[in-house]
Amino acid sequence: MLKVFSMKVTEEEAFTKRWAGYLSACRQAEAVKKKSEQDRRLYLAAEILLNRSLEVLDMPIERPAVYRRNPYGKPYLLTSEPIYVNWSHSKEYVILALADREVGVDVQEMKTEPKQSLIQRTLQPEELIVYDSAPQEQQKRLFYQYWTVKESYLKALGTGFYTPLDTFYVGMDELCPQIVQRIRERDYSCQLLVMPNKDYAAALCVEGEASLRLHPVTVELL
Repeated sequence: MLKVFSMKVTEEEAFTKRWAGYLSACRQAEAVKKKSEQDRRLYLAAEILLNRSLEVLDMPIERPAVYRRNPYGKPYLLTSEPIYVNWSHSKEYVILALADREVGVDVQEMKTEPKQSLIQRTLQPEELIVYDSAPQEQQKRLFYQYWTVKESYLKALGTGFYTPLDTFYVGMDELCPQIVQRIRERDYSCQLLVMPNKDYAAALCVEGEASLRLHPVTVELL
């Protein structure tokens, strides 16, 4: 099982009220601590999308779903069967992946032109060769593709950026980028995702070598 859902988060006040039944009291209490209204709305929307997705898939899980986090903050559903979950948000969109194995997902709005210092910190020498040789008008999208693949992989590992970026690099492919590891980990497969809005880049990584080529993934808008 491998499904990816996204939700556009509107600014209307009625947004969270309309989806109140999909929110836990704990999440709502934590949302109050967020610095901005948009951060609060996105934080709530992540749990809304999780529970709405479980409902759409008719998963036998009580909702709002209960989950714990590992020491690095990655959420894990408390279920009798292994169902793995990961989510990400950027600006107007929240994206969520559900799978029967370790999974990571990331989405980024591509509005901001990346600074050269960020490019140098993020991309490895092998990636910089590809980036520098790309036509200038394609470089911004390429950088965000690299970024989302890297982050989705680190989230699939369960460590986030606690794993140094120089321990792997991305062999960029039009559909299924390859993670080339310098320190051997479990094998993971990655895929670039097409969001409903072309101004966003997104990527998915799941445990298992070449598994995404066998199971093409599309993003469903809820």
